Amino acid sequence: MREINDYTNSRGDELISQYINSLADKGRADHAKKIFEKIEHLNKFEFSLLIRDRMVKKLGNNLYELIIRWKEASYRIFFSIINQDYQLLHVFCKKSQKTPLKELKLATKRLKEIYKK
Repeated sequence: MREINDYTNSRGDELISQYINSLADKGRADHAKKIFEKIEHLNKFEFSLLIRDRMVKKLGNNLYELIIRWKEASYRIFFSIINQDYQLLHVFCKKSQKTPLKELKLATKRLKEIYKK
């Protein structure tokens, strides 16, 4: 089984978990629960099955998007596979048809930081 690693900033904050837990604080505990369940699907199911079923989309060179739809909301988690483990990079609530470029750039920046370590 692969490990699922949260992106940790220079202060040691696990930013993906922080964002998801903040949803519960805002009265969206059911959203947070669903997001954590979908993250666990990365380990539960064959990766090719996740892509085939459109739960995961390849965005570029070792950059993927986990797609989470729950009630009226749509969340995305950008991640990468590094040394056979999943590295979560960025999470956000998607509000438009097209993925905002600033969200994609942030994930790419974080991926480059990880590769430099």
